[in-house]
Amino acid sequence: MDWDDLRYFLAIARQGTLSGAARQLAVSQPTVGRRLESLETRLGTRLFHRTPAGYVATEAGAGLVAGAERMEAEALAVERAATGLDMGLEGTVRATSPEWVGQWLLGPQLSAFHTVHPGITVDLVTDARLYSLTRREADVAFRFHRFDQNEIVQRRLVTVAFGLYAAPEYLERRGPPDFTRGAEGHSLILMNESFGGLPDLPWLLALAPAARHAVRTNSRDLQAVACAQGTGLAALPQVMARARGLVAIETPTPAPPRDIWVGVHRDAQRTPRVRAFLDHMAQVLAR
Repeated sequence: MDWDDLRYFLAIARQGTLSGAARQLAVSQPTVGRRLESLETRLGTRLFHRTPAGYVATEAGAGLVAGAERMEAEALAVERAATGLDMGLEGTVRATSPEWVGQWLLGPQLSAFHTVHPGITVDLVTDARLYSLTRREADVAFRFHRFDQNEIVQRRLVTVAFGLYAAPEYLERRGPPDFTRGAEGHSLILMNESFGGLPDLPWLLALAPAARHAVRTNSRDLQAVACAQGTGLAALPQVMARARGLVAIETPTPAPPRDIWVGVHRDAQRTPRVRAFLDHMAQVLAR
């Protein structure tokens, strides 16, 4: 069986739609549809039920997933081994991170990295989706938590300090918050509660229970923009708040910091271009 056909099959099984699989594989949707139709014709069976909610594996399709994933694991192991033998400081390093980490921490360091390593292209994707290092969706991943796969080599890269901030104009209008009264009369700009594990959210809610909730968002950058426009108080990374000229507010307890972890598959950790990128980011962010 052609492994390339199974790549398309797995993408559909994981994404649930032809369009989602097409985005993952960087091909057109009709191409995905044709490859699936061809595979089903050769096997003589339907692999997916076409439902209004998306593509759901049939019994035959579900049985094929495990075998296809074993083939995928072997193919990726061969690819990673070959990549690990690449001794040149040229080529592409695929990296992924949360949006604001890419914009405020990693992005500003890319120019200096390119100056030192002009032969290396950095493909940086900022996305809430967790790209898989095992499936070679990325070479390097930056996250807010430890990786749980045994084959990932990881380390805590940097601890990012947070604080409570407001625009100067907002403080002139409202005055500093009185936390003994739960910040009554003030407004908060919050991250959406659907983002689990954000330590600054319960911290701020406990600090200012009497404040009005003015804005909720899923973007740190939009949170900072609303704060800079005088909408309310926001718990933000210090690096982001300082760059926007926001004023730090003294709080009874410090804002909880966040650790950023970096991970790389063990088969790729000694690839020179990956090693160069990791070392550069570790050095500059440590400063």
